[in-house]
Amino acid sequence: MVEEKIIGMFIVLNKVTNQFVFRYFDTHQLSKMKYLFILSAFIVFTHQALLGQFEAGFDKKEAIDMIRICNSHTFLELYNSDAPIIPNGYKRTYSSQPNVLDNMFQVYEKGDFAVIHFRGSTVHPNSWIENLYSAMIPASGSITVYNERRDYSFAKYPDAAVHSGYALAITLLSEDIIAQINRLNAKGIFQIYLTGHSQGGALATMSRAYIENLPKGIVSDKNAFKTYAFANPMSGNAYFALEYNKRFTQQGTSFRIINPSDIVPSLPLSPKQKELFSADNLLALLTGEDTYDLKKLGIELLIKQFGDGFTSYVNKSNQMIHKMITMQAGEVILPEYVEDITYSEVGEVYKLKTFVYPTIIKDSLEINPSDFSKYTRLPDGKYQRKEPKFYQHKPYNYYVEMLRIFDENEYKRLKIKFLPENL
Repeated sequence: MVEEKIIGMFIVLNKVTNQFVFRYFDTHQLSKMKYLFILSAFIVFTHQALLGQFEAGFDKKEAIDMIRICNSHTFLELYNSDAPIIPNGYKRTYSSQPNVLDNMFQVYEKGDFAVIHFRGSTVHPNSWIENLYSAMIPASGSITVYNERRDYSFAKYPDAAVHSGYALAITLLSEDIIAQINRLNAKGIFQIYLTGHSQGGALATMSRAYIENLPKGIVSDKNAFKTYAFANPMSGNAYFALEYNKRFTQQGTSFRIINPSDIVPSLPLSPKQKELFSADNLLALLTGEDTYDLKKLGIELLIKQFGDGFTSYVNKSNQMIHKMITMQAGEVILPEYVEDITYSEVGEVYKLKTFVYPTIIKDSLEINPSDFSKYTRLPDGKYQRKEPKFYQHKPYNYYVEMLRIFDENEYKRLKIKFLPENL
């Protein structure tokens, strides 16, 4: 659709230009050879200029393609292949290695545009440290990691501040991201989508801010970016949001798709909200299960911080970062925290409806004895499956709901509307 509109604009512009140039050249009696040379150069320039820009605004086809790509890791983990979920025409050309925070990204290409997709949270303890390390640092400054000082800038406003964990993650990924953008540019690809689900959505937003604030010459000025973030927690304060939204959201190139029944987009928690979370229900939030293995998840230390209140949590976060990352990445030095700890949304927000959980009824003999807590006993003696706590956050459910809203025919053709592993 975008390509067709661009080509149509080009044809109209070309006709108008031809009429003008013919009259000009007739008047000035220049040779046809010179005319053809100049016209050809103009056509090439105009074509590149038009194709170098995304069409502004939310595009449902783009959004559906992006959430499908955001399901890549789910399918790779569950089925060892993401082929069933990746849209036609997209080819994965790069997968980064997980860093110390267990972040990684993929690059998909299709024609003259590409997608940089950031993976969401994993069960690795460092991944959850990244999420919970929500004390804010200035939006511009430097971070020392791997014994190397790395400058960063996510916004120019002096009072802008960002999530410490996500700032550290993008700083760690930055060299690889820049290298991949330059690789794409060398192939003539300058239109780049940034996307991700959950933590990956936060990193997509933060990477957009980081790339757009790089010093001139690090990446090509020809690059055009468009961001689709799904179910993402917030990543900065009101000043960061003000600058980000003015530069990107108001230009129709950054979108946030959330399910209001999903708690993750309301994170990080404010000081008033944090008192609502005991160690038990924080664990439920992290795991989405009624039962869990603390040692397996390795997050006992994280939970203890909430018993001492928010101030203690903020003060101890840096100690946790040092304790669990220093041995792997050298000394980690971040700027001093700012006093602002209130987060704001970025991106044009699209709210989905609560995801439907199917009715699952079983006889007692069909249920494993250890799973009875996951069911509610009905008056007739049968048992109905409870909705898992993390069900409203699952990326596949975001995909299905978006099909239901934006592509009714494709939704009807979809054979699997619920992943068994999500039920």
